[in-house]
Amino acid sequence: MNDQETRAPSELEQSILASRELLAGGANYRAYVGPPDQYDFMGATQFRLLTSLGLRETHRLVDLGCGSLRAGRYFIQYLMPGRYVGVEPNEWLWQEAFEKEVGQDVIGLKRPRFLKSDDFRLAGISDGCADFVVAQSIYSHAGRDLLETSLEAVSRVLGPDGQFLFTMITPRDLDAGHMSRGSEYEGWSYPECLVYSEEELTRINERIGLSLQRLAWYHPRQTWFRATHDPKLRLTPEMERELGTGRTLFDRRFE
Repeated sequence: MNDQETRAPSELEQSILASRELLAGGANYRAYVGPPDQYDFMGATQFRLLTSLGLRETHRLVDLGCGSLRAGRYFIQYLMPGRYVGVEPNEWLWQEAFEKEVGQDVIGLKRPRFLKSDDFRLAGISDGCADFVVAQSIYSHAGRDLLETSLEAVSRVLGPDGQFLFTMITPRDLDAGHMSRGSEYEGWSYPECLVYSEEELTRINERIGLSLQRLAWYHPRQTWFRATHDPKLRLTPEMERELGTGRTLFDRRFE
């Protein structure tokens, strides 16, 4: 074994390992955004999904509810400077991620932009500028009013050939039977989760001009959806097979 294999864990390593024992929603930048023991996977799976669907370094991405950069740390490093916009009301989350883990020098090098916003209207983002928008586990906490406001804003900023990837909790997902119906709720619900049927989501998206498609991409608790302005951009059955399920192998957390 070399020195790297036998050395004591660094302060950052110890901090990360300790955070994995915390409860989701806790006052820690990793725990606040979801199960901290899955922080690595939940960021990586978003990056894998979007790059599999065509995200490239020249594209522009809006990360809705970017939190502590669970996925943003991958996107920021991958995209060319100025191509990443994170939207998040709790600015301490991304600030602590940069301070404790990502590194402040990345800000000057990659020039990510952040909007502190909790109204879901995406004010400050130009119409039709986004090639991709991602919202992972945001709408699982949003009542009907916030969901509709957000989807209308996404429709506005998404380019003609853009792709919108987001997760929801549907009645078929784990523990959904114990959750409230999002259509009967207003405002923000956190850490409690809300459930929407696929039929409800389809109707809302159709009303604002988005074509919705459920994906088979793996999520341990929710369902991935993909929306585009042009119905012709829907994935064909062959494309869905080539995309695959995104299910992880050799990881006991998801057996």
